[in-house]
Amino acid sequence: MTDMSILKLKENKVKTTTLSACIAFTLGLIVYFTPIEIPDKVTIPVAILAIASLWLCPWQITLALLFSAIGDYFGSCGNFIGQIGFFAVAHIWFIIYFIERYLRKVEHDRKLTPKAKGYLGMVIICTASLLAIAFFKIAPGAEPGIIRTGVCIYACLIGAMMLLALLQRSSLFALGAVLFVFSDLIIAWNMFVEPVPHSGYMIIIPYFAAQWLLFIRATPYRIAPEMRIMRF
Repeated sequence: MTDMSILKLKENKVKTTTLSACIAFTLGLIVYFTPIEIPDKVTIPVAILAIASLWLCPWQITLALLFSAIGDYFGSCGNFIGQIGFFAVAHIWFIIYFIERYLRKVEHDRKLTPKAKGYLGMVIICTASLLAIAFFKIAPGAEPGIIRTGVCIYACLIGAMMLLALLQRSSLFALGAVLFVFSDLIIAWNMFVEPVPHSGYMIIIPYFAAQWLLFIRATPYRIAPEMRIMRF
């Protein structure tokens, strides 16, 4: 059975269920990118992952994907406050999962070698750079009040999510988090700084890839051996 998932699944069903979820997610992507009118179709791919995660992922990931799908819905309606609010909650659940996983699987055998110190320094610099861009370049262009405050709070949450993902000893978690940050950075830059050429594709493709990477790494099934490029 899968551990920590909301619904239980026998171990011999994990592979089939995971691959079925990936196929359904791909079909959801095809529906999204097909030029046909379907209300709120941007919500379909991540909603599929959220449903599959009920059997395959820890419950924190399920909630993160669920709130992300709701955030997609508000984004499709043009409700920026609702969008950023639900994604903020999604990141809180990602953060909770990464903290729990770090304490359970990473911390006990972490060694502060020179390589580890260099990697940790890089992680801190990347996170600090993200926050500096958010606070000093993006936030000043946001409308004062609730929107600017929301942008600053959201930047702190997604920065914390990225930092913790980069500490998981998992290239898939790390790449998923970085792509998530990149997608949201394009959204914010396009809204509050200046228009970004081809922003639609630069937002949505990294976003869907990020959600799939975070989902697939949280499942017990390994599609292929993961590159161990982040040993520390």
